[in-house]
Amino acid sequence: MRALAAFNRLPPPAQLTYVWEQGYYLAARPMGAAGLVRVYEVDVFFVEINFATPSDFEILRAFHESVYLQPYLDQIDLAGLLS
Repeated sequence: MRALAAFNRLPPPAQLTYVWEQGYYLAARPMGAAGLVRVYEVDVFFVEINFATPSDFEILRAFHESVYLQPYLDQIDLAGLLS
């Protein structure tokens, strides 16, 4: 829980840098006409980032709750984990 609280205190550019350096990309989903939301696993939490364009981003939320991963579950391949 401390890692998430510390992340939320960072300014958005520092949050993005932290995600790039420490995060693991999981999946993406469309948002709006041209936007794209990507979700990353970072340490012990997840981060959703909305990209209107590659250089225009907004940190949507950082969370622990797996319920927020629901929109991405059809994109995550678990076959390798099951064999």
